[in-house]
Amino acid sequence: MNQYRLYVLNPEEHVAATREAQFPDDISALKEAGEIQADHFAVEVWMGERLVGRIGAEFSL
Repeated sequence: MNQYRLYVLNPEEHVAATREAQFPDDISALKEAGEIQADHFAVEVWMGERLVGRIGAEFSL
């Protein structure tokens, strides 16, 4: 199992919540992010310093 951090983002691109969890692989972590994102703007999945992916709205400044 690998340690991941999921960041729930609001429309201003600020972190609204953080969740740490262990998943067997990136796909499982991204699936969980997709379930969380249904009620939020976006969710980013990180494994240490590596951005695994982002579910939801695209990044914009």
